[in-house]
Amino acid sequence: MIKTKLTLTALLLLISTVSLTAEPISTNYTAGPEPVYGWENLEANAEYPSIAKGLCCASEVVVNFKIDAIGRVSQIEVAKSGGAPYDQAAIDAVMSTKWNPAMQNGNATPVSFSVPFEFYSK
Repeated sequence: MIKTKLTLTALLLLISTVSLTAEPISTNYTAGPEPVYGWENLEANAEYPSIAKGLCCASEVVVNFKIDAIGRVSQIEVAKSGGAPYDQAAIDAVMSTKWNPAMQNGNATPVSFSVPFEFYSK
């Protein structure tokens, strides 16, 4: 069985086995950006690359991107490559996820974000 694990670390927040690192443009935000349907949705959107399914490989990818004040993703780039198929799977997961923007003093604010993905097969 092929499985994808998403590791998410938030600045001061650890969510179960998922860790998400957020690096905001503004450090005074009161709520970080998050997937509209929860972190499980982002993890579900991260599919193990079909080209690698028979190889039983593990790979880590880190993607950086910006989330604007209405939750749109832009300027996505691979900060740490795990190989082209894994990089594309991580980018696709971020792009196919709807995001709530970060909040600062009750107002939505744009932030830069970094999310590490860990792909492995079982």
